[in-house]
Order: sequence, then C-alpha cells, then structure tokens
Amino acid sequence: RLRKIFYYCGGKINLKAVFEILPDSVDAGKSILVCEISNEGFSYAIKNTRQNTYVALALFHFDKSAKSIDYGQVLQNTIQKQLLLSGNFKKVFIMYSFGESVLIPVALYSSPENKNVLNLIHGDIENDVSILTDIIVDNGIYNTYRVPAPIFKVFKSKFPDAVNRHQYSVLLEQLPAKEDKVFMIFYPQKIVLKLDKNGRTELINSFYYNNAEDVSYILLNVCKQFEVENIPLEVSGLIEKDSALYKEIYKYFESVSFASLPAGSSYSEEITQHPSHYFSHIFAVDPCE
Repeated sequence: RLRKIFYYCGGKINLKAVFEILPDSVDAGKSILVCEISNEGFSYAIKNTRQNTYVALALFHFDKSAKSIDYGQVLQNTIQKQLLLSGNFKKVFIMYSFGESVLIPVALYSSPENKNVLNLIHGDIENDVSILTDIIVDNGIYNTYRVPAPIFKVFKSKFPDAVNRHQYSVLLEQLPAKEDKVFMIFYPQKIVLKLDKNGRTELINSFYYNNAEDVSYILLNVCKQFEVENIPLEVSGLIEKDSALYKEIYKYFESVSFASLPAGSSYSEEITQHPSHYFSHIFAVDPCE
C-alpha cells in the first residue's frame, strides 16, 4: 500500500513520509534491511532473500522549516512507529549520505589523524559527531567521514550488528561506466555527483543548490574542470521529466537518462509502479556488500 503521511513531534512537523510502499508484514529473519540517512531525510527498503525480491520501501524527508530539530530524536520516533522495522533482520545495511567525507590513499592513511583531517577539510564547528572509516579495497582508498552522533547512536542502539557504509564508498565500489558519464542523485536542495571518465571515477562530491540554474552551473563547471563536453547524464532521485529542474539541465546536455532499478534483484509490483529512478540509488546499496 502507498501512503503519504505527516508525523508530528512537539507540535511541529519534523519528518514527513513521502512514500510508504509497505506490505502488511515481512519475515525479518529471511530479509535484508537497507537504510539511508542524510541531512535531507531517511529511507529504508526490505528485501526478502528467499525470493530475491524487494517487498517494502519507505522514504521520509526532514522538514527544515521547523526552527529547531533534534534529528536523532525525530529519527528514533519514526523508526519506532515503523512496525516492519521491529523484527530481527538477517542483515542490516546503513548508508550514510553526509557530505563530510575525505578519501585517503592507503599509503597516506593514519587512523589517529582522522579527526584532524576531517577538521582541516570540513571545519571543526561540529563537535557532536561520530567518525567512521570504510576501506574500498579495489581502489586502495580509505573513506573517513563524520556522522551526527545522535543519529549514529540511534542506529547503533536499534541495529547493533549493522554494516555501516558511506554513500561515496558505495558509489566507488560500483564499476565505472565504460563510456564517459555523469551520475546524479537528487535530494531536496542537494545533489550527489559522480563523474566517470576514461574508465575510472574522477570525482564524487555533494553540492547544495537553491534553484535549477544552480544545478546547471554546477554541472557546467565540473565539465569545464575535467575537460568533458556534452557528457551523458544519468539521473536518480525525486526529479520529474516535466520539472523546471530537468528542463534546465536539458538545455545544456543532449543525453539525459533516468536510472533503472539495479539488475540482480526483483521488485514488488507496487514498487515497479513508480518511476525506477526515484529509488534506484537506495536499492544499489545491497549488491555492493
């Protein structure tokens, strides 16, 4: 079933459900849970491993119009209200989609310096953070990143054995496109951009925008820096073909395609009724592990 619901906390809307495509129940012991958390929102998908089929998906956005939001408390309240998340899952993956990340070659990596490196690149204003590190073996790279401590504590308490990965790590573990291509994941006022050129990934970064013109400027600037012209774009996230945002991008790029659902898994009929690019980046987490 698909529901659009608003959750209230302390008299203010703090988190709203954009999509809930949920069965009445799931067999958690035979299922994998994939979660994504960012400054923009929280989402989860559930895959029945016996059937190799994703059977559930929910997507929530934080309402940043509220003057004060305790993201950890809001997240905890939302998870508690999701009855499907109460079971003991076979495996849980958490993908952190926060931009405060530093990619470090193995030869230069020193774990005691993680905090200093992050502070140097992203500033030291945020103190209440947890520092995590992934290793991307095939690339010979460590990914050190910061996660708001209240959010990390919620997941650690609820899913103590979960596999934690940063979004950039997941993207790097995907094979680069054979042709030059830009991959874009759209969030409310943020894009995550990955550029593949000459069979290798040249750039992964997050960019914030206020309007459609900002996005075209970001894309054109990246193309100029990496000396590519009219490169094909593949788009994921909540963006519509008839939107001003899409039309603005199409002014400058002739080839703009929407991402498909990842191969290798099946998807419930309710999920496939919606545009595949809405959720493709969420489903892409599982095959990388």
